[in-house]
Amino acid sequence: MYKIAKMTFKPSVAGLEGVQDKVDEILGMLHKNGQILDWIIEDHAPSYVATVSTTDDDSLDEKYFNQYIRGAIADFEIETEIVCDDALASDCCHCADHSYYIFAIYPDLSSSPVWCGDCGNEIPLTRIPYLFGEEEHYSILNFQQMYKAVDTLWMDSLSDRFTKRQLVNHKSELNKRGMEIRAELERRLGKPVYYLLANPIGGWYELEKNNKHLEVCPKCGGELEKIDHACANKVCKKCRFAFVDPEE
Repeated sequence: MYKIAKMTFKPSVAGLEGVQDKVDEILGMLHKNGQILDWIIEDHAPSYVATVSTTDDDSLDEKYFNQYIRGAIADFEIETEIVCDDALASDCCHCADHSYYIFAIYPDLSSSPVWCGDCGNEIPLTRIPYLFGEEEHYSILNFQQMYKAVDTLWMDSLSDRFTKRQLVNHKSELNKRGMEIRAELERRLGKPVYYLLANPIGGWYELEKNNKHLEVCPKCGGELEKIDHACANKVCKKCRFAFVDPEE
């Protein structure tokens, strides 16, 4: 279960300038590192207290800190306390191993887009290796933000062909970038990773047109395999796409 935590930042250097900005910068680094989702800061000068949403009991541990965080916290004494469960969040994955993963972006979720293929729950980014030689989860979080922005534009404009194509066409620049990240995840994790391709989009708008029955993969034309997962019910093992078929 996701947690609500308190982080108290006490300057360890007398007369430290720009303390509030430094605290906010550290919290931003923790977010890019997959350790927190969002935060608010209370002014108790000279200390500052941040209320954060985090992903698990140990997700704020120093063992997850990257080089940027370790450098930024040098001027502070930091105390961390888990306050309670996040009542609006579902539980995350606690599986010891994973037979496969699904890389799926949901516009209404700001947490990890990497999902366990066995339990169907999301896997906190603290348990996912860095990609492309980065020292934080920039690529995953940046793509998540970009995907959600395109989805919002599509849903708000309704008839925008460009944004719809970005979501549904496997050849779009958005989905090609998603597949690049999927391939890097698979390389780093050592297990199959499937990318959820919109079908082409759910919801009430033009329901029949926008919820198509899928029989074959739109890329290779091969037969799709059924799976039992919270994110998808069919996959193409060759192309590494996952789909939601509304008729299954």
